[in-house]
Amino acid sequence: MTDDKSTRWGPWIFFGLTFALSWAVWMPLALLQIEHPVYRLGTFGPAIVALALTAAREGRAGLRDLGEKVLIWRVSVFWYLFSFFSTAVVALVAIRLHVLLGGKAGEFNDPAQLYLVIPVFLYVLLTSVVGEEIGWRGYALPRLQDRFGALGASLILGLVWGIWHLPLFWMAGNFHQHIPVSLFLLQTTGFSVLYTWMWNNTRGSLLMPHLFHAASNTTLGVLPILPTADYTTTRPLWLGAGLLCLMVVGVVAATGGLGDTTKGTKGTKERG
Repeated sequence: MTDDKSTRWGPWIFFGLTFALSWAVWMPLALLQIEHPVYRLGTFGPAIVALALTAAREGRAGLRDLGEKVLIWRVSVFWYLFSFFSTAVVALVAIRLHVLLGGKAGEFNDPAQLYLVIPVFLYVLLTSVVGEEIGWRGYALPRLQDRFGALGASLILGLVWGIWHLPLFWMAGNFHQHIPVSLFLLQTTGFSVLYTWMWNNTRGSLLMPHLFHAASNTTLGVLPILPTADYTTTRPLWLGAGLLCLMVVGVVAATGGLGDTTKGTKGTKERG
């Protein structure tokens, strides 16, 4: 751990600038109840701020380091399987539990349209996830870990990540309107722990969080677990959040701390 002031304040400066940039786009749309694709620009706030701060403090070497982490793909096949399928398994189990408890499952999309999963995945990845993960996991996570450890960093980042989404809950036409804020914050915090576990055990690969994030969002959009205007029950999603928490507890207990916090953080002690 270092006592360098710029390192201590690095994550908080990043958070402040990210909120300012993203909310500058989102808040007018939320207050005016306008539905417009321009809201996607706010999604890129974390990446834009992370790249700007990295360039300002570390120059080309820092930017090159971030780029190299995106290209780390030689990892265990387990992480690919976990990234692509873990959220789908949790969602399917949650839906099944909901039915066993007497609930009615939502309507699945036409199986003949399963080919759309790949285009949807790529769309989510390129228009949303790319704008987030370079910031959350590429910039903020290693700096928070350096100061608070893996679990502490995960909980802080998960809560901040969730709060960052708040304007979307009041934005016309956005699916967040149908989700309780408390449930969403529980989800982002739980997922944040899993992201850290992944990051620490893949040599700081940024590719894995990108795949996990995009696959999770695609799954939640394809499987009938999210409440909608016509399917208002939140029980499947609460059950999914409960299963997510059990998974998190299991991972923390099994790893004793989510893996080595020095993995993927080389040089962050000198960075702000």
